[in-house]
Amino acid sequence: MSPPLLSVRGFGATYRDGARRVAALQAIDFDLAPGRRLALVGESGSGKSTLAMAIAGLLPENTETTGSISFPSLGAPPRPGRDLGIVFQDPAGSLNPVLSVGDQLAEIVVVHRGTSWHAARTIAAELLDKVRIPRARARLSGFPHEFSGGQRQRIAMAAALAGNPFFLIADEPTSALDTVVQRELVLLLDELVRDEGLTLLFVTHDIALASELADEVAVLLRGRMMEKGPVTATFAAPAHPYTRALLATRLGLDTPHTTRLPEIDPQTFAVRRPGEAKNG
Repeated sequence: MSPPLLSVRGFGATYRDGARRVAALQAIDFDLAPGRRLALVGESGSGKSTLAMAIAGLLPENTETTGSISFPSLGAPPRPGRDLGIVFQDPAGSLNPVLSVGDQLAEIVVVHRGTSWHAARTIAAELLDKVRIPRARARLSGFPHEFSGGQRQRIAMAAALAGNPFFLIADEPTSALDTVVQRELVLLLDELVRDEGLTLLFVTHDIALASELADEVAVLLRGRMMEKGPVTATFAAPAHPYTRALLATRLGLDTPHTTRLPEIDPQTFAVRRPGEAKNG
């Protein structure tokens, strides 16, 4: 059996804020094979993004870690930007507002692929075309504010691919978009990962997106991994009560917009419907 691309063993992360310590992750264990797609699913604050940034080697300096994150099939950590591309939640935070998108993409290509500037500009136009930006070559001179939110996220995807990586981390890339644009971006991400033969780590709070895009799913709660397994089997027959509760809180498309959302009891993981009294 070939070694995994990624191996996480007993990993924990704690943020320091003066004398205060906040445990973000505890005892995380899993492997990710080359070419596979893993979705990290959980509520806000569950540790999904912290785990993704730890894998990318981008945790802030005030973080204390335990355990290990290794890349057995590589023998060394991947180089961010070159071996590992990242699509962040907010494209405005990853695109420079005072540089044209063509210059930003070309700079990544020059730094990580070692091409000439002229060749990098050609590749930048190809990348914009790949992520379905209309009139790609003409739009190289455009600035981020001249594009829509969905287009800026497509440009962020192009930037993540500019170094020609083999591992892609997508940290809730669709959460700030409306459902129509969200659907378009998920289909594009699926196509890019398939065509480029990438390994994918997909961070999301949306179970439907996880089931559509991933091969495997890991469910996180308060910094701990509740369960991990094939996405279809896990969502069809979840082993942990928290996963069952997450699935039970999904709303159908015909749910009136005035309906109050169900709640998950943090102690028992029971799902409380609107109008139901709290136990005790």
